[in-house]
Amino acid sequence: KTAIQPVVPEGPCKVFRKGDTVIYGANGVCEIDGITSQSFCGEIREYYVLRSVYCAGETVFVPTDSAALTGKMYPALTPAEIEDLLTALPRTAPAGIESDEERKVRFAEILTSGGRKALIGMVRALHDHKIQQEKRGKKLHLADERCYREGEKLLHEEFAHVLQIPPAQVADYKRENGKPVLDPERERM
Repeated sequence: KTAIQPVVPEGPCKVFRKGDTVIYGANGVCEIDGITSQSFCGEIREYYVLRSVYCAGETVFVPTDSAALTGKMYPALTPAEIEDLLTALPRTAPAGIESDEERKVRFAEILTSGGRKALIGMVRALHDHKIQQEKRGKKLHLADERCYREGEKLLHEEFAHVLQIPPAQVADYKRENGKPVLDPERERM
C-alpha cells in the first residue's frame, strides 16, 4: 500500500493586501477586509481578515506569519486560467484510491488545500466513480457525495465570481463555451 501524502503548502508566507480576492481552502471565495493585530490564546499576532463572498457573516482570521495557513490562500483565477482549467479537465483526474478511508482523508485534504487542479481532479474522479456505481445500481458513499458536492460548490463559486455570473449559471457558461461539464446530469437541474 502506498501512503497518502498530505497536501502541504511550500515556501514562505504569501503576501496579500486589503481588497484582494482570494480563495481560502474550504471557505472558498473571500475578500481581504483588512489586516489587524489580535490576541488569540494570549499571543498578539497580525491576521488577514477574510470575509466570505458567498457565505454572509462568515469571517476568518489567518495569521500573516503562518506559511501553512497563508499557503491555503490563493489569488482568484483569471478568466483565461479558468478556460485553461476547463480545457484540461478530462486529463486531470487522479488515479483512483480504492480504500474508502484513504479516499476520505485525501479528498478532505484536497478540499482544504485550495489547489484547483487537485480539486478538479477530485471532482472528476468522483464523477467517474459515481457513474460506475450507478451502472451497478449503487450510489456514492456519503463521504464521497459530500466531497463531490463541496468540491463542485467551491469551483462554481470561484468561477462565478471571476466570470461575474451567478454560481447557478456556471454550468450553462461551460456548456455554451464548449467546455466539458463536471456532471451533465446534475448540471441540467
